[in-house]
Amino acid sequence: MRIYLPRKMGFCFGVKKAIAKVEDELKRGNDKIYCLGDLIHNPKVMEDLKRKGLKVIQDINQVKEGTVFTRAHGVDYKIVEEGKKKGLKIVETTCPYVLKVQKIARALAKKSYQIIMVGSVDHPEVKAVISNTPTDKLYVVKDPEQVMNIPLGEKVGVIAQTTESLDNFENIVKNLIEYGFEIRIFNTLCEVVRERQKETLNLAKKVEAMLVVGGHNSSNTGQLVRLCRSIGVRTYFVEGEEDINYKEIEKMEKIGITGGTSTPEKMIRNIKEVILKKLNKNPEGRGG
Repeated sequence: MRIYLPRKMGFCFGVKKAIAKVEDELKRGNDKIYCLGDLIHNPKVMEDLKRKGLKVIQDINQVKEGTVFTRAHGVDYKIVEEGKKKGLKIVETTCPYVLKVQKIARALAKKSYQIIMVGSVDHPEVKAVISNTPTDKLYVVKDPEQVMNIPLGEKVGVIAQTTESLDNFENIVKNLIEYGFEIRIFNTLCEVVRERQKETLNLAKKVEAMLVVGGHNSSNTGQLVRLCRSIGVRTYFVEGEEDINYKEIEKMEKIGITGGTSTPEKMIRNIKEVILKKLNKNPEGRGG
């Protein structure tokens, strides 16, 4: 068996920065450290941070004193202001790419553009953009067909959830352009996510099966799963080694393992070693 890994793995710089800030605060011995929702979408990483002392809350009113971290996907600025008024120490960990999306959305709203955001309406990042944009003309679209149900105005601005796929973004933009209105398009897709998708696709073409490692609640990890399956490669979405179906992969000769931007590189490499050890294979046959 040969197990192939992509050239680049592990956390993106935004996730690294967010986790580093939390861990630095935890090391100070403060027992009142909170996060507004999951810092990142990876249950294994969040379990580790909770063991170290991080407490996840859903409402700022649950906290009377201490340090509160925003999540990497962003939060409603009103919640942040409320926390500051209560005397809480608020630490910003929102990904720079997400902050850029919020900035563009506010600029479009200020110039009276109707905003179309490509993404999932229930995702925390999208919710944060909506809550931080002063307009009632922001529509979230996930599928190209949904464009037909939106009463488009004369001035339209298009943005995207940072973890959205490029293909879906382009297909929705094509449908919007057909209307012939004034349309300003901002490709706000994360460059790191796009590179991860490209590498994953190239890897998937070389193997019999792909293991995609990461949280089931992670949008960018889910995109990798859908991307692999779109080209017909048998794909397994696993959060940890306990999810691996050894009976199905034991007869395969080539397997690829990748992970989302919220998946630690150590976790991916560990899963590789666990598979080789479990199936008594020679690790010297690895392809990357």
